Amino acid sequence: MRKWIAMLALAALLAALLAPHVSYTEDRDTVLLARAIYALARDDSYDAKLAIGTVAMNRLESVWFADDLGDVLNEQHQFPLGRRYDEASLKAAHAVLSGQRTLGADALYYQSLAASQPRGDVPLATVGGFAFYDRA
Repeated sequence: MRKWIAMLALAALLAALLAPHVSYTEDRDTVLLARAIYALARDDSYDAKLAIGTVAMNRLESVWFADDLGDVLNEQHQFPLGRRYDEASLKAAHAVLSGQRTLGADALYYQSLAASQPRGDVPLATVGGFAFYDRA
């Protein structure tokens, strides 16, 4: 019985240490953006995470897209929203929501460089595994 209690305590300690450091005050937009960033760029650089977040915020600030971040992220076939996020994705979401941008305001679209059908036009920028564009 003592072994089970010790194992449960160790498992709880490991879970607490390995979980992202999230406060109970994270708002809906921060968590949604962190989930989108993680779903797209979890294995990519922090700069790529910031660039993905920048595209989402550029869309939010554009007259051509929804006025709510949740609506921008949930638009069909645009940003995958997983259920998970990590500390780097959360940090990038906080940075972008605080005003940090790594691309110009005209960067409204992205494509993975590993896409099966690459675009023929020249991207505005390439960051990590993504190319960024001003039109669809």
